Amino acid sequence: MIVYEKEDMKKTKEGCYPTLGCLYSIIPRDVRLHMERVGVYATVFYRYLQERYPKLLEPLNHEIDGLVQDLYTLHDVGRAFVPVRFQNKAGGLTDEEYEQVKQHTVLTAYTLDSVYRLPFTDEVKFCIFNISMYHHERCDGLGYPLGIAGDSIPLEARICSLADAYDGMTSWKPYRKSMGKEKAKAIIAGEAGKQFDPVLAKVFTECIDRMPENMGAAWEAQAGHFFIR
Repeated sequence: MIVYEKEDMKKTKEGCYPTLGCLYSIIPRDVRLHMERVGVYATVFYRYLQERYPKLLEPLNHEIDGLVQDLYTLHDVGRAFVPVRFQNKAGGLTDEEYEQVKQHTVLTAYTLDSVYRLPFTDEVKFCIFNISMYHHERCDGLGYPLGIAGDSIPLEARICSLADAYDGMTSWKPYRKSMGKEKAKAIIAGEAGKQFDPVLAKVFTECIDRMPENMGAAWEAQAGHFFIR
């Protein structure tokens, strides 16, 4: 049936984008590059845990083992529906604007449902949801969106929060300069038990030397093609 009146059209939040690549492409480029760097750092950390501390990963569904970089790259997928003018705004955000940006976590389910068909099983989709929804929660309960603490935060999200924070510290922002590995390492160590899971923070500082340093312009020239397939 052809519908001529707008009010007669079926309203739906599902199936807005035919592929994940189409959805991903509407996220601002600088945010996508951040997402891809976090995917790299989280993968290095995850592989280090597999190598040195495999028991720490036992609670996870190991269906994700071959998809780690993809899944952690998607940690900010909810930003697809955050107004562009608030994302990486030079000069910082007002309190109201910051609250808008924080909505990217609770927009996760909406965002994932906006793709016709995700190339993942339901179990992997649930892992993406946990990463994207909870990676801004803090060990001390002072994070967002729910203010949960400690082991109540899904393990995959606790891993992501370290990689995300590391990129935030070591990459250039419009409102501040980047810092070196050693300073980032000291800050992460100091936030163990506060912002970060204390055990994971200690392990992360052990593997910081493994983090790639060529994540600047040369890397960016090759990046930006994630999920465009």
